[in-house]
Amino acid sequence: MADTNVGTGALLRLALRRDRVLLTAWIVGLAATAGFSAAATVDLYPTEASRVEAAETINASAAVVALYGRIYDVTSLGAVSMIKLTALGAAIVGIVMLFMAIRHTRAEEESGRLELLSGGRLGRLAPLTSTLVLISGASVVLALLTTVANTAAGLPFAGSLAFGLGWGMCALVYGALGGVTAQITTTARAARGLGLTILAITYVLRAIGDLAEPGPSFWSWLSPIGWNQQLRAYSGERWWVLVLPLLATVGLMALAYALRSRRDLGGALRDERP
Repeated sequence: MADTNVGTGALLRLALRRDRVLLTAWIVGLAATAGFSAAATVDLYPTEASRVEAAETINASAAVVALYGRIYDVTSLGAVSMIKLTALGAAIVGIVMLFMAIRHTRAEEESGRLELLSGGRLGRLAPLTSTLVLISGASVVLALLTTVANTAAGLPFAGSLAFGLGWGMCALVYGALGGVTAQITTTARAARGLGLTILAITYVLRAIGDLAEPGPSFWSWLSPIGWNQQLRAYSGERWWVLVLPLLATVGLMALAYALRSRRDLGGALRDERP
């Protein structure tokens, strides 16, 4: 295993150097968006009565619930503040990490850069390992910055931590998914298309589950975005839900490694060239 991961550190440093601006902009931008949304809602709904009215209006609209999700505590300032970012924001986070994973794996193979680098001492699993380390680090930073931003905006720390961890875990799951789709397809475009299709399906499953009365149905529990909502940040946090995306991440990463071990550089599941 050590030989197959030779060069991981060098590839990680290269990825950080290449994406230092892009990745920083996305992480800071997403965390700032959450913080600004929280701060704006504090001023918009200063009283509990105004929050209850807004939350009940949202929950009464099937179209809004399908798009954003359901508010489980109508008196919670944090729940009202983050309703637009709990599901939709998690999907955006997922897309960013999905694309980042594919960018440093399949796209590098397709361009021929990994083949060039493999002329030196580079293990076959090193590109995947360095990418997953990059995604994991970025997810942790995103979770911490989002927690700080929401807390600084005046929301409770426990709920802010749950919200930040929810985003971070969605980033991990879909980043690991990108690692899998990069092994299945032969082009970066196909890998992104497959990943986006799966992400869209999970979003729809979450929407179907949220529309069930009186609460979320079985379908919500089939979606990482649904798990993020069922964590219920600012609405009586259910910390045990974090186990689900953690297990999914471990499973997807293991699958990505298994698939990479079965194929040659530039190929898909197996090398089909003559």
